[in-house]
Amino acid sequence: MTDRAWNRATLLLFAGAAGLVLATFRDYGVTWDEHFHDTYGKAVLRHFQTGFSDPAALTYFNLWLYGAAFDVTAAVAKRLLPFPAHEVQHLMIALAGLAGAAAASRIGHLAGGPRAGFLAGLVLLVTPSWWGHMFVNPKDIPFAAAMAWALYWSMRAALELPRPAFGTMLWLGLSLGLSLGIRVAGVYAFVYPAFAGALWLAMRVRARGPGGLVPEIAAAARGFAVAAALAYAVMLAAWPWALRDPLHRPIEALAVFAATPWDINVLFDGHLVSSMALPRDYLLVYLGAKLPIFVLAAALAALVAGLQALRAGGISALRPHVALLAFAILFPLASFAVLRPVTYDGIRHFLFVLPPLAAVAALGLDRLVAASRGMPVVARAALAAMAFAVGGSHALYLREIHPYQYAYYNALVGGMRGAAGRFELDYWGSSYREAALALRAHLATAAGGPRTVFVCAEGSSAAPFLAPELELTVDDRTADFYIATTRLDCDQEYEGETVLTVARDGAVLAVVKDRRALKRDAPERLDAHPAASALVAPRHPGL
Repeated sequence: MTDRAWNRATLLLFAGAAGLVLATFRDYGVTWDEHFHDTYGKAVLRHFQTGFSDPAALTYFNLWLYGAAFDVTAAVAKRLLPFPAHEVQHLMIALAGLAGAAAASRIGHLAGGPRAGFLAGLVLLVTPSWWGHMFVNPKDIPFAAAMAWALYWSMRAALELPRPAFGTMLWLGLSLGLSLGIRVAGVYAFVYPAFAGALWLAMRVRARGPGGLVPEIAAAARGFAVAAALAYAVMLAAWPWALRDPLHRPIEALAVFAATPWDINVLFDGHLVSSMALPRDYLLVYLGAKLPIFVLAAALAALVAGLQALRAGGISALRPHVALLAFAILFPLASFAVLRPVTYDGIRHFLFVLPPLAAVAALGLDRLVAASRGMPVVARAALAAMAFAVGGSHALYLREIHPYQYAYYNALVGGMRGAAGRFELDYWGSSYREAALALRAHLATAAGGPRTVFVCAEGSSAAPFLAPELELTVDDRTADFYIATTRLDCDQEYEGETVLTVARDGAVLAVVKDRRALKRDAPERLDAHPAASALVAPRHPGL
């Protein structure tokens, strides 16, 4: 295929992905954090509409410590689109996810050409941790998408140094500002242009010595200053609380998060560990378990090939934009191993690593495609058949576990079935939609008046899907039914007859228990199960 054909294939890929988004975005449940972001986005919108006089956005929960670039955009969309608010939110997150995949495609194209660009977009879109999150994660997916574009424009700048194009700096500033305008940790994205500049400087001095360096450094500094100024302006435009004191409050927010402990139990390889004392290999193990095996193999092959080329050609063979791409993967992994920051929910806080990982995997696949040209026809046919078999089985499995792709695990741990009890599955209550709808159908033909439902951790995840005669309650002793995730044995907290389960690939994600018989026959057993673990607390939405 020609370069032009691969570019067309990329457009068709994203058109197909958009069509699949439109066909499925209403299938996903409401995660525990979503109502926080829904409320915050609406509060920020009111803040703007009232000329900054409505103060709710400045004090709501802890989200005032974050920008609302995505949340306020979703709030506007909810006023315009004819769907329930949670469905509009899922659609908007999915669009952000597609934007992140587009960035991965552009990164792959820049590093390896049109075919690599197509493969990078494809790899990220079929990565379950990306596709699954991009319907239910209102913070990490928009943040990762903005980070991916910041990486792309930093790679462009690395090629254009010492005088990067003004347009490149504008796009870099916008993407940096959007990352900061979603999460103050977007300051991390500044390591991309910083690394690009440092690498250029080292290679420039090595190649030509220090002569004439000052004017070139000044030109590069002017370009990056434009990007930084625009980034700061975009961040402030999306962050009402910081806008009240632009010089101090962003720094204060960073200090707050650096000093705020969040000690919860994290399931890691069958053991509960503290989120504040995770093993150094936590992130590597989770990535190894959650990424499709073919993605892991392709990314590893590309990294090994890159190291071999560097060893053979020395630093003169180094391509700065490709080095930056490798840095965007290796630096977060190394930083985690050294600093071990508070983390939970698998790889959720590190989803921004997936777009560059997909691009690197695409480079590995691209090399394989290029190498296949010299193979005999039989070998090429066998390779194509294997690719179709792997891709087909992967697609069928994703369909089987729909809409819980974010809970996917690869065959190295035995899929979701093998991961149950060892790693986090549905840690966000997404399965409460299916559980509530199943309970609704279960009671559709049953006689009786209003019934009450007690939900483990976060009732807002079940509320939109309960029948009108089912009322949420916070009184666990009087509830007729109990809906619970299996995370941290939440399903074992209260006794009752398990009448419904939500499961995929043999892994139970949620249960519905009928407690009416206990209320009638054994009221003394309505207290929490004495052997059960502590209830899963509602998620801290800011982390």
